[in-house]
Amino acid sequence: MHLITSFIAAMAFMPSNVYARHHHKLLRTPSGVTVELINTKGDIFYLQGFSANQSVTLRPSADLGQAASSDLQADFRCELRNAGQNNNRIIVTRDKSIDFTFGVGKAWTLQPGGPVEASHLRVTCDPALRKTDPDQRVEIRVTLSKSSEEFARQLDFSDSEGRNDQMQSVGGTFTHVELFVGPGVDNQALRCKALNRGQVVLLNRGINLNKQTFGDGGNGRWTVAGGLSEIDEVICSPTFR
Repeated sequence: MHLITSFIAAMAFMPSNVYARHHHKLLRTPSGVTVELINTKGDIFYLQGFSANQSVTLRPSADLGQAASSDLQADFRCELRNAGQNNNRIIVTRDKSIDFTFGVGKAWTLQPGGPVEASHLRVTCDPALRKTDPDQRVEIRVTLSKSSEEFARQLDFSDSEGRNDQMQSVGGTFTHVELFVGPGVDNQALRCKALNRGQVVLLNRGINLNKQTFGDGGNGRWTVAGGLSEIDEVICSPTFR
């Protein structure tokens, strides 16, 4: 079993015949994007095969690869997910930065919870990924929408900090709900309920069917199980499971 420790080194574009930043020896590598991972024993893994032009998802193996130099656009990003925990996003930190995605430069640290088993780790590099706006890092937001319309209603639950119960009135009919919990919020497991006249509105997302609560995890919006439904209240609570 390989546990990826709290350090991830940054991505790099690999031209041929470059000196590796960390190992200071000449390496010959094919072109591409590499993510460097360090496990609890200090072994370095180089996950190769990403593209600067399209989305690619890979999983680590026990094979060590080659080092790389930095030559990517500064805004190119990758993300980590834990397949052992509903494919939830893994938060990373570097200095004062905290985010769901990581970019070039110094090593990033996995947060929270420390090491992740390599077999559960999924790494995606995608030119469409963006770093989180600093103003959204401690934001908690519920978005309610209709699939047939552009209209969406947003509710701000940031005052709860994910630690306290908070209820907001809505009013309207909706087909989808989505929770966003910023990377700076300690309680990433926060969940909410949608209510219609005091009755819980059941929700589906992927293999999660007829659920009474909905969470974030970076896995997108939830669909109202019974189709279009009136929702008059949304409650978010750290006690919901």
